[in-house]
Amino acid sequence: MKTYSTTTLPKGVKTRPTRRSLSRFAYFAECEDDKRLPEIPMDANGWTAAECFHAHETFGYLLPCHEPVMLTRALNGKQWHGLTVTNCAEDYIGRLLFASELKANYPEWVRQDILGRARQLAQRDLGYVPTFVLTGEDFTTLTCLLNNP
Repeated sequence: MKTYSTTTLPKGVKTRPTRRSLSRFAYFAECEDDKRLPEIPMDANGWTAAECFHAHETFGYLLPCHEPVMLTRALNGKQWHGLTVTNCAEDYIGRLLFASELKANYPEWVRQDILGRARQLAQRDLGYVPTFVLTGEDFTTLTCLLNNP
């Protein structure tokens, strides 16, 4: 990971976050875990946490930030997100979690992450991907539709 000052950045590096990056930052920044602080350079004249998050996720650069706690929350939130996605995917395959619950509790892009991970886990663990995992539907709803054409 390369660290840069507030004045020197490589050519082509844009610190203006995209809408997608901003929405991911807002979601991850809700994490309350700011105890595991990565080495974030603090600078009162540095970039915002959203700009630093975008540069970190897009280019792998750690920029000086004037909101290091918010950036830490977002980076830690992203790490917790991976664990959440895997746990939800396992519960979805095991039919402990329904697609309707995913739709109600998570943004669309998180739901897609969970369903994608469920497909990977099903292929690895079962040797095939069940139809309800492929379609992203509730198992019971799909079973009723298949049995009553």
